[in-house]
Amino acid sequence: MKIVSVDRRQFIKVTSLSGAGLMIGILLPGIKSFAQNTPDCEFFQPNAFLRIDKKGDVTIFVARQEMGQGVNTSLPIIVADEMDADWKKVKVEIAPYGTLPEGSHDTGGSQSILLDYTQLRKAGAIAKAMLIAAAAAKWKIKPEQCAADNGSVVNTINMLTIPYAELVCEAAALPVPAEVSLKSPKDFKLIGKEQKKSNLKDILTGKAKYGIDIKIPGMVYASVERCPVLGGKLISVDDTEAKKVAGFIKLVTYEGTGSPMQVRPGVAVVATNYWSAMEARKLLKIKWDEGSKNKESTEQLFKNFEARATSAPAFEKYKKGDISKLKITSLNSIISNYSAPFLAHATMEPINFIAEVKGDKCELWGGLQLPDWTVGEIIKQFGFKKENIKVNLALIGGGFGRRLHFEFAIETINIAKQLDKPVKMICDRTDDIRFDNFRPANYHRMQASWDTNGKLQSWDHHLQTTSIAITHDPATKDPSENLGGAMEDFYYDVPNVHTGYTHQDFNITRGWLRSVEICVNVFPIECFVDEVALKLKKDPYQFRLSMLEGREMFKVGEGPGAMKQYPQRIADVLKLAAEKIGYDQPRMKNHFIGLATHSFIFAKSYAAHAIEIEILAPKKFRIKRVVAAIDCGLVINPDGLRNQMEGGIAFALQQALKGEITIQNSRVAEDGFSTYELLTYEEMPPVEIYTINSTEEPGGVGEVGLPTVAPALCNALAAAGYRPRTLPIRKEGFQWVV
Repeated sequence: MKIVSVDRRQFIKVTSLSGAGLMIGILLPGIKSFAQNTPDCEFFQPNAFLRIDKKGDVTIFVARQEMGQGVNTSLPIIVADEMDADWKKVKVEIAPYGTLPEGSHDTGGSQSILLDYTQLRKAGAIAKAMLIAAAAAKWKIKPEQCAADNGSVVNTINMLTIPYAELVCEAAALPVPAEVSLKSPKDFKLIGKEQKKSNLKDILTGKAKYGIDIKIPGMVYASVERCPVLGGKLISVDDTEAKKVAGFIKLVTYEGTGSPMQVRPGVAVVATNYWSAMEARKLLKIKWDEGSKNKESTEQLFKNFEARATSAPAFEKYKKGDISKLKITSLNSIISNYSAPFLAHATMEPINFIAEVKGDKCELWGGLQLPDWTVGEIIKQFGFKKENIKVNLALIGGGFGRRLHFEFAIETINIAKQLDKPVKMICDRTDDIRFDNFRPANYHRMQASWDTNGKLQSWDHHLQTTSIAITHDPATKDPSENLGGAMEDFYYDVPNVHTGYTHQDFNITRGWLRSVEICVNVFPIECFVDEVALKLKKDPYQFRLSMLEGREMFKVGEGPGAMKQYPQRIADVLKLAAEKIGYDQPRMKNHFIGLATHSFIFAKSYAAHAIEIEILAPKKFRIKRVVAAIDCGLVINPDGLRNQMEGGIAFALQQALKGEITIQNSRVAEDGFSTYELLTYEEMPPVEIYTINSTEEPGGVGEVGLPTVAPALCNALAAAGYRPRTLPIRKEGFQWVV
């Protein structure tokens, strides 16, 4: 046994002394105990989240899907801090699917930290308590006379230590404690300190294995020609020329499906390598029945939006006060329309998946944000028993909500069923863009009125989109997606509010994209409140504060699922952004600043952006600075938070400046990054990220940094005398230069 003495003065800094923190029960619902000796006593695994071996290495199993957002670092930090592990000895692995309760692997909505924070702290505390108990037994003292520090248990009587590695066998033999003590946040050593991504070196050197990198023995490759129009059918296919390509194995066809995944009918070429599969696919002669919805276009869709805007919404979402009783005229009101297009996810890793079907068994490999939903739908579609489906999850090279959907998994299984080998389906970049699940196009008619003192009296918001909910369930009774201020979460203090929603049918698959409806609605709301302020000759910053500061918290929804809206926290991030950009300071000639703020209510986070531009000529500008302020409660990893905010700004600027999917004859016109342009490194403006110092529970940060970027930019242009109301703004003739 290795026993080391440490200096008592230094030990004053050691946390986790007995009695510190909050004593809680250790129940981890649905998680069995792994606290048992292995035959050779090589490791100690008290639960499904962590394992300690006799070398002292701590393996932390992460259930949430890593897509570049950093959960493979932030979640292990929580466990390691609570168990006082040596961070240098922490390793991270994907938690095998099926080792945790249903929903544990699901990743979306900026919920990972929010949902797992307390559970992961408990998991770490359990391990630490058992290791301390094992050490106390060796020393023949009480556990209360021990503490933990940096991968060792410390005897607080004589300051001797035993490394965790030397307690593995003894700890594994102990029962799981009935309750454990959690640290006080003031004693955190890792939480709140910057840590680089755990797999950063592997990413930079190409060693990280994403789904597209996986190879299975005997695997073949598939390239799929999909019906160009949603809802169409295959008539015939001639593969005579395709068969002449070296490596060609087989032609496979399958039918499409309806809700929820909207799989299109497909013709797949299977070959020994992907290049051969792609080349053979080009030689296919296919006839499709495109159905009756093959002439739709985004041009006509937006005309339909405009024509419907002045009519009453199909669904009333929120009503406060009574606008009908007010005397509203053209002199005391303003009406504006805002719109934004369909958007693609455009992840760096194009869609790919692997499936193998052997009799009544199915094995899968790849990235899935909602593996439980995927498995459930596979059971419905193909009749496999749940216990006969094995899922091997992989790193995802960018998600942004794309892999919340899983039509690609259904496609790959359809192909694999007709083969006796594992098959890997890969989309090329054109297919990845054209057969995405698109963020809905949207259109907003907004009207506000004020009293004789210039105080807002009413706010009316009619939102139209092509509903995501109807894609999944055409019979849904409420197809709306209205968070982000377009329902009872409207955060400004206005006595009379009315919001409504109308779905416009459109034959294209829709899906969730990073920031979802909050991004959709914050853009028009934050532009329109700015527009109202300028109409009233009021400062837009002070005008916002007058409707936020001092307003009490209010609940959105009812029952256990009710969310809380904190207008003061929304005001605080706005004030921080304004302060850091120097909103009240003198500005250089032709420099203008725009602001926007919001609440990402279901992730319990708040953000604001301030953008400074320089006008070079009419409608020609340069972005000089982007300042972001965020309040996400307790920050787990400042480096990860900064990464997420910077990435969110890049993502949002692309949407504001040039992102657009257009539809002609029910087909997507864009076919890759040359036509669906992303923001380049050279185009990224200087960015500054500031955080509210908070002890509130940690919230999500993956999406909160997007919604206020576009309105802040448009408000800066409005301050210069130009008011964009359509995204991307180049559609209104704006020219942006680096």
